[in-house]
Amino acid sequence: MTTEHKILYTSSSDLKDISNNSVDLIVTSPPYPMIEMWDTQFFKINPKIETELNDNRASEAFSLMHEELDKTWDECYRVLKEGGIACINIGDATRSIKNKFQLFNNHSRIVNYCLSIGFCSLPAILWRKQTNAPNKFMGSGMLPPNAYVTLEHEYILIFRKGNIRKFKTEEEKELRRESAIFWEERNVWFSDIWDFKGIKQKLSIDKTRNRSAAYPFELAYRLINLFSIK
Repeated sequence: MTTEHKILYTSSSDLKDISNNSVDLIVTSPPYPMIEMWDTQFFKINPKIETELNDNRASEAFSLMHEELDKTWDECYRVLKEGGIACINIGDATRSIKNKFQLFNNHSRIVNYCLSIGFCSLPAILWRKQTNAPNKFMGSGMLPPNAYVTLEHEYILIFRKGNIRKFKTEEEKELRRESAIFWEERNVWFSDIWDFKGIKQKLSIDKTRNRSAAYPFELAYRLINLFSIK
């Protein structure tokens, strides 16, 4: 992995070549339903989503988008080993449909589905992404009640497949010891709030830039060290 890695949406069909119960850790960030920059990607997968949005049926479009993501969570569950971990970086969305402004709770929709297919939910992390915006509100400013707080955080949802991972052989136990986390890292990483900025990826192709999941290297680095061994 490098700071210039390119991350594109991987559909559930792209995972079919991976064997059952063969993966230790998944770190991913899907397209965020109801964020406009991802609309075209969802439309290509299921044209009915575009129809629903054009007809101002926000709830129906939201559900259809997540039904497409559900296929990927099914595949993630299939390929993970017993005790394997899935880390999903997702943000909620705010959007006005037919002049009605509202929040779309992506993170809770994903949690509910992942629990329904057998995942065990572990404590999630709030990634607080500081904003440089001068106005910390949306809507009518300082006139109640129609102003809304800005979203300055995303979620890192953490799921385990089955029971905790077992390390049975001496080789596995030694690799686990060699993967120990430094005390200074432990004190920062084992918190449910991570506070660092997102970064822009160095992508040369405009279309790729528009489809990138630009979480910073630090996010993946922490998760890989916390939930896998050498």
